[in-house]
Amino acid sequence: MIGRMLATDVIAAAQTWRPAQFGNRRAATIHEALVEPLWTGPRVLALVGRETASMTNEAGDRIDGREEIEAALVEAGGGATLLLEGVLTREPLQDIEEVAGREGISVPTPGDLASQMLVGDRLSKRGDINERLEELRRRDVDDQRMEMAFVAVDLLWIDDQSILDVPLLERKRLLESALRESRLVRLSAYVRQPIDTWLNSWRMFGFRRLSFRGANSRYVPGAKNQEWAQAEIPRR
Repeated sequence: MIGRMLATDVIAAAQTWRPAQFGNRRAATIHEALVEPLWTGPRVLALVGRETASMTNEAGDRIDGREEIEAALVEAGGGATLLLEGVLTREPLQDIEEVAGREGISVPTPGDLASQMLVGDRLSKRGDINERLEELRRRDVDDQRMEMAFVAVDLLWIDDQSILDVPLLERKRLLESALRESRLVRLSAYVRQPIDTWLNSWRMFGFRRLSFRGANSRYVPGAKNQEWAQAEIPRR
């Protein structure tokens, strides 16, 4: 929240804000959720201007060596000044077969989870999976030979105006209007509930987790948002 108070312009925002964090609520309790797959990769903030772009990681450090993505962001922004939250990931650039088997990490079925009587065991298994996924994320983004794309998830600033207090659904619509997609710049798809018809497609593309974010939720840089939650996609 300190970074939010200091951000009197988009440069200050890009320097001091960090990606908002998911809260502790169960996904089923999020009111009027917008649901989207969680991309495998580090969350970043991207400052896009008329001629240049730059990206910072969750610690606020600049991400170097991704000039091709920065150039693509400038072109995608069409001359607007934007502050975006997104994910650096290989997934949009991969074939379906490669994505579906990219990690070889087994995910518990609903039956597996129900049969585990000890809460500690259940949390430990999920923790092991998340730790292995995080290691893969770090390895991919640090490897400059690995081509990555930027998947835009949220819009925090446009031209001379912060839009943190604009509801998420409207921020999504503004993002779709402000950013043109290309090979290296993508928009993250989202749907409203019910989502059952989407689960098979997401599983086919190798996604393992979902985000649930309230359609009316605001953006809180660097802090937990209790209107945001994550959930695993069960195997069926």
